[in-house]
Amino acid sequence: MIKKEKLIFLLIALVHLTLVLLMLAGKLNTFFNDASLRKGQAADFFAVYQAGYNTKEGNSVYLDNEGEATPYSYPFRYFPFIGYSLGLVLNIFAPFVAYYIWILIYEILLGLNIYLTFKQTRSTSSFLLSCIPWLLFTPYLLEIFMGQWSFLLTCLLFYSVYGLLNQNRAIYTYILAPLVKPNALILSPLFLRFKKLKLLLFTAGAILLTSIPYFSVFRDDIPLFMQNFSDVLSYHGGNLGLKSLYGLITVEYLSIPLPRLWFLGFVIALGILTLYLTFKYKNIILSYTLWTCYFFLIYKDVWEHHYVLMMPVFALISVKMNLTAKHLLSKKYLPLLISFLLIALPTPFILQYLFVDNALVEPDTLSPLFAIPYHITKITGIIVLYIWSGIQIRTLSYKD
Repeated sequence: MIKKEKLIFLLIALVHLTLVLLMLAGKLNTFFNDASLRKGQAADFFAVYQAGYNTKEGNSVYLDNEGEATPYSYPFRYFPFIGYSLGLVLNIFAPFVAYYIWILIYEILLGLNIYLTFKQTRSTSSFLLSCIPWLLFTPYLLEIFMGQWSFLLTCLLFYSVYGLLNQNRAIYTYILAPLVKPNALILSPLFLRFKKLKLLLFTAGAILLTSIPYFSVFRDDIPLFMQNFSDVLSYHGGNLGLKSLYGLITVEYLSIPLPRLWFLGFVIALGILTLYLTFKYKNIILSYTLWTCYFFLIYKDVWEHHYVLMMPVFALISVKMNLTAKHLLSKKYLPLLISFLLIALPTPFILQYLFVDNALVEPDTLSPLFAIPYHITKITGIIVLYIWSGIQIRTLSYKD
């Protein structure tokens, strides 16, 4: 990079570090529902820490004994492996010491992601553009505040797609992804499309080998884990997925009968369409985009921090299409820019100060005139991106 472009990159990185420090200091909490109205900083990180503590005590990783090892925590709900392995390692340190070490590891992973993105670039301008999703993406700020695990999943998925793009062993990082969070399985059709059946078999084997011995000992934990896959309409102020918005409108505002059945039909129809586009056309990045969007459009519990899954999507689109800022203002790429802005910027959560005095509250307790725009911002970005990707994959696919 020339001197001017290096300075631009350093400026972006400096803004990123400033935002991270402000977020960790609690100075940006009022922009985020989960930072303002949940249990507290690192609460999600402490769920895995608590699971590790329970392992050390010979108990179930799913045992809800909040407060024994950490000040507070949410219930553990992933595959048991991350609880009895990584969670156990974290217990070497005091809870908040482990949390800050974890944040440092995330920043190192972020640097690795930028380096791998740089290796894919054909021009410095597209690289600079691709750095913005990595460094200026507000769901990441909430992710580190909550001590969440979605960014670790994001990295593993990014490395596996990077391996698929470059036909190297990085693709095998996908084996670990579902062990961090089961929603990684949403990308299985992508790897099946590109004939990576062995990878999927290894992934299934890893899940079985790390889960069956555990569940054979703690059989009562099976229904606790399976709650992740229920078809319940879970709508609340922190849920920013399409299913939550649908539930809020159909149940709370319109009282439509059989709302779960209608949504199931949508899930099936959209799944068929996504499968068709994936197998009809051959484009790794856009197929990756479609399946990631599909997760946000169907899953029952989409928290704001989940949107970190979109960071590599936007970065890879930028470098693989060799985009510049000028491209984003063109008719062809304007939907991509709109999608990015809706997802990367905070929700209008803080604007509720226009409706209430002094204290922030759950948006769903306020007027639909505020609740619906609050819920609709990020998922609108996903819908726009899905439609745009579905159109682009037809013209940008390549031959086998």
